[in-house]
Amino acid sequence: MSESVWTVSTLLQSIKSTLEQNSLLKSFYLKGELSNFTAHHSGHWYFSLKDEGARIACVMFQGYTKDVQFKPKEGDKVLIRASVSVYNLQGSLQITVFSMQNAGLGDLYQQFELLKKKLFTLGYFNDEHKKPIPKYPSRIAVITGQNTAALQDILKTFHLRWPMIELSIYPSLVQGTGAALQLIERLKEAQTKDYDLIIIARGGGSIEDLWAFNDERLADTIYQSTIPIITGIGHETDITIADLVADLRAATPTAAVQLSVRNYLEVQQELNQITTYFLSIMKHKLSVKRTQIEHIKTHPDMLQPELLTQTHRLQLSITSHTLLRQSNFIHTYQSRLKEIHQKIQRIKEQKYMFHSNRLNILRVNMFNSLINYQRYKTQSFSQQLSLLNAYSPLNSLERGYTLSYQNDKMIRSIHEVDHHHKLSVRFKDGILETMPIPTGEKYDPKDKF
Repeated sequence: MSESVWTVSTLLQSIKSTLEQNSLLKSFYLKGELSNFTAHHSGHWYFSLKDEGARIACVMFQGYTKDVQFKPKEGDKVLIRASVSVYNLQGSLQITVFSMQNAGLGDLYQQFELLKKKLFTLGYFNDEHKKPIPKYPSRIAVITGQNTAALQDILKTFHLRWPMIELSIYPSLVQGTGAALQLIERLKEAQTKDYDLIIIARGGGSIEDLWAFNDERLADTIYQSTIPIITGIGHETDITIADLVADLRAATPTAAVQLSVRNYLEVQQELNQITTYFLSIMKHKLSVKRTQIEHIKTHPDMLQPELLTQTHRLQLSITSHTLLRQSNFIHTYQSRLKEIHQKIQRIKEQKYMFHSNRLNILRVNMFNSLINYQRYKTQSFSQQLSLLNAYSPLNSLERGYTLSYQNDKMIRSIHEVDHHHKLSVRFKDGILETMPIPTGEKYDPKDKF
């Protein structure tokens, strides 16, 4: 079979990974009715959430159930914040619940879900828009509340992990009216500086406390930033729109610092390990080279170095004698070649003189022949011209004779004359034209003009 065969575990794990990587399914709000509610002795809650047409299994672990402000019971209408996952052992889809509220408190959650869906459609959460976080930033800007526990945690964590960092604090309101606009102003101000990284952080709180970080204008400013941004807002289960748009989301402000810089003790330990590793490599190579040198020093050729050149000296002597013999042969051939060259030069000069004299004789003969031929042609032309003049009718005109033409045809007999057309008579000094006899009249040869 060309297609790969999956195991059940592999298939379910692939489905689970796909669901958990979808930003829309990492944190969302869901409204429904509680069904089959069970509060386990471990503190976990197991139940189903249903509406008129469907139901889905849910689990809320003990770490989150203690924050619920009411006692859930069968049939309650609730609003939960959750994520989708797969329970591998049963091969079923389940919802992991982080918080639970009475259904009547859902206006803010609905606004949150609508904005999240809008920005997801626009691609604000896509991984290809996420900028890489520098591994070793040197200048970091922190936007957070002034004189807050979150700021103190950030400063303390930076001091412990990477005390040499160049840190700039941009204090801002982090909740209440005007907080979103001030966060935007601080973020735009930080973007005008040459920072390697920006951290936006605040401590935990309710959805109302964190609402400034769900502002669409703040989300757009984060999306347009050319500097990588890490958010550390609230607790681990709190996810805001700013978290989803940011290049990297940390669960808490402290975690944001941990994601932005490494622990210098770990880096120092790695450097020490690398240094030790390279030193061991260098020592090994040095030991190998020393062994090679010792081997070379004890080699027989090194004890008697003249043996290294003995064979080459013998070969050089043989080659020298061979070159000497070849040199004598070359000298003989050079002498022979010189004689042949001189002989060829003499033959060439003799041939040149012979052909040069021959060419001069031919030139003189050709010139004489041309003169004789021209003289002959001139005499012949004169004779032909004299003969032509003797037979020319123009000479007859000089003696008083005339030539008669009619219709460009010479008239040789009176019977060739057409009396109804004009007749041209040529004399030696001009042409005379006669008048034709009108049509209908007859000509009598006895009549005179």
